[in-house]
Amino acid sequence: VRLYRMNPLKVDYSEFIEGAAELGIYIIVPLTSASGGGVLDRTLAAPKCYKKSLFNYGASALKVYLQHPNVLGGVVGNEVMNDEKSWLAAPCVRSYARNLKLFMDTMVQEQVFQRTLPLIYAAQDSSVLGGAEMDSDTIVKLTADYLTCAETGKGTIVEDVAGAKQSSGMQHFTENKFGISPIDIFGVNIESWCSSTQDFYYNPDGTPGAYFSLWKALQATPVPVIFSEMGCPHNLFDRDDPLHKTVEGARDWVQTEHVVNEMQSTWSGFIAYTYDGGVNDFEMFKGGPWDGRNVLEPSQDFWNFKEQLDKLPNDTSSSLGQKEKHDIALPRRCSAVQADFISCCGLRLFNDDKMQTFSFSSIMPVDVEVNDSVRQTGGGSSSGITQSLYTEIASAGFLFLLFSVLY
Repeated sequence: VRLYRMNPLKVDYSEFIEGAAELGIYIIVPLTSASGGGVLDRTLAAPKCYKKSLFNYGASALKVYLQHPNVLGGVVGNEVMNDEKSWLAAPCVRSYARNLKLFMDTMVQEQVFQRTLPLIYAAQDSSVLGGAEMDSDTIVKLTADYLTCAETGKGTIVEDVAGAKQSSGMQHFTENKFGISPIDIFGVNIESWCSSTQDFYYNPDGTPGAYFSLWKALQATPVPVIFSEMGCPHNLFDRDDPLHKTVEGARDWVQTEHVVNEMQSTWSGFIAYTYDGGVNDFEMFKGGPWDGRNVLEPSQDFWNFKEQLDKLPNDTSSSLGQKEKHDIALPRRCSAVQADFISCCGLRLFNDDKMQTFSFSSIMPVDVEVNDSVRQTGGGSSSGITQSLYTEIASAGFLFLLFSVLY
């Protein structure tokens, strides 16, 4: 499950996370917060949007989350760059992610952590940049290029934190002076596929299908790609089709098979949006808001989703050749990506090399509230997720079948 509203510096989530682990459920957590020190303020241009308090929050959150082996990844930004003004905060996303990776690598070397956490950015499919002439696919592609670019332009593999050369899986490519690619997984939040007559290649009006065009646009992305939110709003699904539209706007979720089949060479999976906590136009269960304990009642929307999942093969990688499955594109040069921004949109971003990198020594033990009392959590070691998990995530055959929960 992907969770959104969490603050591990104030609330102890151990019972929930450990309960999920007993059920074999992995969790994706946010590494920013809605208020306080964990805010990445997209209204501020770089370098002002990246403050020491944000790094302190993220590093402290990692010390909590990495104690749980079923915490699968951390989201460093969700739709931060979604209009022309907020793009000026893009260097803060890169720097925050890179700084957290440096912190985790140091903690592993010092044997405080036993593993690092893959970092995710979730982009909006309908972002705005450079005016109406810029289509959303181009903007999403530029976003992925920017968050994964390397100034060398060479896919030189550096040693991992254990000192061994990595031959597959999550590889760090040399990037600027830091030797670290900022993000490990690129996510796209998509609200398309809003018709029962939709197919993968074309929309009902004959224009290219959103899933098909995104698949083409992101084929040369050097990190795994997922739909970090997937699902049309209920009020738009079959809105103009009285023969198929239901009262509750139940979605058919037919797109799942296309992510697994046609998109598999590039796409690593999807997160169905949403279990509870969002606006009613996306919820798949009745009786919310969820109280964190009592199970909500599935709606027809959920049963449609389950029906599509039941049709999927257990081994989604069987149709791929081994070489194709593990091929990952090398990152673009950052200078070339910056030239694209200037050419298309007249956008000059703050120099990434001049962004602040905060000290690891500033991290203090984390205060966690438990039943109105406060206990100190130390920096003890965590159980590790094996290297094979990273290899699976990096391959196109790994599939997320998840719900998002705005907790």
